[in-house]
Amino acid sequence: MTERHLEHKETLSNGCSIKVKAEILKDGSLGMFIGVYRPDGTAIDENHDPKPHMLDMEAAMDWGIDIAKGIGNSQRTL
Repeated sequence: MTERHLEHKETLSNGCSIKVKAEILKDGSLGMFIGVYRPDGTAIDENHDPKPHMLDMEAAMDWGIDIAKGIGNSQRTL
């Protein structure tokens, strides 16, 4: 059976954390979430409806992780 959802959580070297989810919805479309958080847990960015163009779920996850890491790694933390 094909997995209908994927989730990735990671703490970056600067202490920021990322959370990326992708799921196949009942209508067959792809739903995603990309979240980036400071070390204290406050949100830097939360996108509840990112739109990867013409990607399958696995490729969309890679796309979302790259975006989240780019945002998170650009943060200056103590």
